[in-house]
Amino acid sequence: RRLKLKLGGGDGLDVERVRAVRSVTDLPLQVDVNEWWSLDEALVALPQLAELGVEYCEQPLREGDEGGRVLKERSAVPIYVDEDCHTLAGVAACAEIAHGINIKLAKSGGIREAIRMVHAARALRLGVMVGCMIESGLGIAAGCCVAPLCDHVDLDGNLLLREDPCPGVSFVDGVQMPSDDPGLGVTARA
Repeated sequence: RRLKLKLGGGDGLDVERVRAVRSVTDLPLQVDVNEWWSLDEALVALPQLAELGVEYCEQPLREGDEGGRVLKERSAVPIYVDEDCHTLAGVAACAEIAHGINIKLAKSGGIREAIRMVHAARALRLGVMVGCMIESGLGIAAGCCVAPLCDHVDLDGNLLLREDPCPGVSFVDGVQMPSDDPGLGVTARA
């Protein structure tokens, strides 16, 4: 169990939000800034987030931000990127700006490309997480195929749908569980 907090409100209160959550739970905390911080904002916030026990910070800077190398060198919290790393071709460049990558199968090209990305990241000593977008159980089931190879798993996009058109995975005690049915174990609703 863990909590992943979305930051980047633009109001300077990101650290206070994390501090408020930390005051009521000992669960592991992870943050996703979704490209909202400048390098200066990240360099101020990340040491404070490290003191609060944040495990990693996802995509603090805009995709392609020149400050990525500096942030990786100076960050007190591991930096993971996803907007900077969509396919295998981008993994090596990410080793220059991040401690890990977030692989989203909807962007990477599927299970096979994602597995190639995992192996490339491991060869470069990068951490690996598998994530998702808002997508059906079909996409989540595909992500579950890659999840055992990853350090972190964030497969919850189907939970944001009013009605999942391809149910099959189930959310049990905070974990997305793949189906025991053949294939990906999902069935499209009629």
